[in-house]
Amino acid sequence: MASRKLRTLKIRPEAREDVRRLTKLDRRLAVVAATALRNISNGTTVGVPLEKMAKFGDLSDCRKVYFGYGNPPTHRIVYRELDESTIEIIDVVAIESREDAYVYLLTAERLRRLPEETQQEFTSVHQRIIAKRALKKKE
Repeated sequence: MASRKLRTLKIRPEAREDVRRLTKLDRRLAVVAATALRNISNGTTVGVPLEKMAKFGDLSDCRKVYFGYGNPPTHRIVYRELDESTIEIIDVVAIESREDAYVYLLTAERLRRLPEETQQEFTSVHQRIIAKRALKKKE
């Protein structure tokens, strides 16, 4: 009988910051994200595979899990499954809004795969998202 590999959840420092920010902006949404992370970690949720796309670079080793409000849900968790000999590491790269494809641009940037021709778009979207969050804080 084959033994089952141990799964461990590794949340990158940048993704931890995503969680902190989400908690400050919308605590209820952060709880939904935490539940999704737990389900990814224990294997009850398996993300949808991403693909290589010109705009984002090669994210084909990543998966996405939907969470949030509405249909389609407002946010995504993007992670990679890193298969070591005795352990499977769930490497959480980004937890962000799907608005303007921000979560995918951010993932590509964090993995250093963002195509040069998309860098300006990433910067523009990133600044717009930050400005929008600053307005929400003032409310």
